[in-house]
Amino acid sequence: MGGVWTLTLDTATPYLSLGLFRGEEGLGRVVRVERRHEEVLFGLLDETLEALGARREEIGALVLGEGPGSYTGLRIALAAGEGVALALGARVYGVSSLLAAAWPYLEEGKPLTPLFTARNRLYYGATYVKEGGKPRTLTPPTRMRAEELPQPPHLLDAPPDPRALYELLPFAREGVEPLYL
Repeated sequence: MGGVWTLTLDTATPYLSLGLFRGEEGLGRVVRVERRHEEVLFGLLDETLEALGARREEIGALVLGEGPGSYTGLRIALAAGEGVALALGARVYGVSSLLAAAWPYLEEGKPLTPLFTARNRLYYGATYVKEGGKPRTLTPPTRMRAEELPQPPHLLDAPPDPRALYELLPFAREGVEPLYL
């Protein structure tokens, strides 16, 4: 199969979510690294390229998780992704990390609130619904206290899914805008 590959990358949570996709072909990996994203990222990228028989030069687009998340966590994916894109002349797109975590679990017409645990009994959350196969934001990403959490169903601390980042590309905007809450 020919064509360019799309690299997906998210470091907004304790997980490193990285994938390489081209149509139905591809490989996504999620590794819990806590705060060591920068130590693992490029090694995992090289392993993924090798497993697929792909070369970095074949990457034509990147989809990066925009958060919300920790300042340092977000900056790792954004800086690495922007650097790779600049070196390869690839386009860059941004997708909410919360939406990428929820996407594999969203059912048509049923709202879901993904939550990422922050510090001091705080959470990052948003509520999404799938309508006609497209995501719709019911409540935008926000930071909230435990007592402010919306009604279930919740999805707690699910990592952003690498394939979901790829599948959400048609709904992404070009460029990235990190979400610091």
